[in-house]
Amino acid sequence: MLWEERSGDSEFVVPRDIIDLSFRMECRELPVDHAWDLYRALRRLLPWIDEDARVAIHSIHGATSGNGWIRPPEAPGSRLQLPRRTRLYLRIPAEREPDARALCGSELRLEDSRIRLGDCRPKTLVPSDTVFCRSLTGDGVDDEEAFTRWVADRLHQRGIRLRKMLCGLRHVIHRPGDDMAARSVMLSDLEPLESIRLQESGLGHGRRLGCGIFLPHKSIAAVGRPQGEA
Repeated sequence: MLWEERSGDSEFVVPRDIIDLSFRMECRELPVDHAWDLYRALRRLLPWIDEDARVAIHSIHGATSGNGWIRPPEAPGSRLQLPRRTRLYLRIPAEREPDARALCGSELRLEDSRIRLGDCRPKTLVPSDTVFCRSLTGDGVDDEEAFTRWVADRLHQRGIRLRKMLCGLRHVIHRPGDDMAARSVMLSDLEPLESIRLQESGLGHGRRLGCGIFLPHKSIAAVGRPQGEA
């Protein structure tokens, strides 16, 4: 964990170079470990996603819990029960939106599941001062302290100063012949430009497998406050 206060924000206009394209989808359940199959299914319909390093594929997450249901562990055979409001998101350059809309009305064939895609709509990135990444690879760095240093170094190379960071437990992203170790990460007290730059470019490897993709999140400012301080 790392914690440092920052100065106030200034006015910021959000660029629209990179967007999230949100697709309606029909699918009752998916394997929890579906990142590789989803990537292959999308690549068959959109072969250009391998040609542009800015493209990222959000893993389909569904709800963490609700009505007594708890998200199953990331283990072989575990399956996600998906509510109807679940969406498929692609993070793409804005100029690729017309190409990606070719997915509307199509069916993605995963190993043992089918996803029928409906209409889609673009979403502009949000300059939240707190962002969350479900899976961030660290170039083979497993130790949490070393992982924090790795993140700080990569952010420094992007001109982003690391002020607050919380790491989750280590987990594995499976792909044929080369599994990737990853951790969930929350970063806070980002300047608006830093937040957008990080969401646009991601961090680490495997963005077509749902890794290194940062999402806006509720602030974690209260986590570090002394007891009794409002």
